[in-house]
Amino acid sequence: MTAIPPDEILGRIQKLQALLSASEPTIDVALVLDQVNQYYLSGTIQSAHLLVPAEGEATLLVRKVLERAQEESPIENIKPFSSLKNLSAELELVAGPRPWRIGIELDVLPAKTFSLYQKILGDSVEFVDISPTIAQLRSVKSSWELEQIRTSAQINQKLYEAMPEILSPELSTYELQSVLNCRACLFGHIGLVRMRGFNVDGLIGVVASGPTGAEPGHSAFPIGGLGPHPSIAHGGDFNKIHVHTPVIFDYLANQNGYHHDQTRMAVIGKLNAEAMKIFDGMQGLLRAVEARLKPGKAPSEIYEEVLALAEERGLAEGFMGQPGYKVPFIGHAIGLEVNETPVLAKKFDAPLVEGNVLAVEPKYTHPELGVIGLENTYAITEDGFENLGTASEEVVQVKP
Repeated sequence: MTAIPPDEILGRIQKLQALLSASEPTIDVALVLDQVNQYYLSGTIQSAHLLVPAEGEATLLVRKVLERAQEESPIENIKPFSSLKNLSAELELVAGPRPWRIGIELDVLPAKTFSLYQKILGDSVEFVDISPTIAQLRSVKSSWELEQIRTSAQINQKLYEAMPEILSPELSTYELQSVLNCRACLFGHIGLVRMRGFNVDGLIGVVASGPTGAEPGHSAFPIGGLGPHPSIAHGGDFNKIHVHTPVIFDYLANQNGYHHDQTRMAVIGKLNAEAMKIFDGMQGLLRAVEARLKPGKAPSEIYEEVLALAEERGLAEGFMGQPGYKVPFIGHAIGLEVNETPVLAKKFDAPLVEGNVLAVEPKYTHPELGVIGLENTYAITEDGFENLGTASEEVVQVKP
């Protein structure tokens, strides 16, 4: 088990406190309720309230399980917490007397829960959305975090290497997806993929092929797919894999809480000329993004430039989805959650900085062939980028 080092946790808290102090007016205390943010800032995912004042020591109020939280977190002030009625008194201990300006995660907090905190804390409290501030903090990965993502990438490397022995026309795409899921766990995947947001589900991986793989889905991902059931409606289905038809496998490796995102292609037999042309086109667009990955470059600028290249190269029609169902991005940040910021999309104008980690995924949906594309996970470095994965981009070919 890889625990977050104490100096990582304490450094993150100090950086958050600096951002709280720099806000206008100052945010007196961050009330962190989201379990992923709690884990990032405390090192434990036990049920708790994390109080981070603009100045002074953080406090972790634990509902369940206190002993585990004490073992896992380097925070010194860890207390049992049995009732929300005591929250006001605890806030006063860390933030001083009212009035308070409290940062809270409004991007994920249910309205009913938020109303409850408003009622409990009463007057003399102003709530401020702390979500963008914590997202900004999490968007820059430390060297330790980058190493966790490299470790997770080894699972995707092994999945790529295992594909030749697994891929078979006897399998449906859902069955292949299930076998790859099992292999991923045997290779060290902890079995969970975390996504942020309302009604956003995450699968360990997605396999798609042929016309049913080209079905647009309800999700915000560039691969749709028929899925195994209307309650899922995404990813592999029970149709058998056909010879000479592209098979795409997009996997989110997670060995230690940090995700690595990778997409590769496979085929039983050979890709036809049209499929190879599309594949080469997506690989070319991936190289075009790489040429732009560096500190100071705006994600929105990369997005617009690559869309223009896709148009120029005759790849616009199915790029990032079928017409009418395109997703409005070509890459996203990744870390403790899959859909972090920044995003290679419109309106993300803040320049990239060293430590950003981006999964870049140029993909093309063809109504008969399915989805064809590639995806790598990159860290922005001082003067460019590092590909955090090591798997070859070559199409896996299996004899019929």
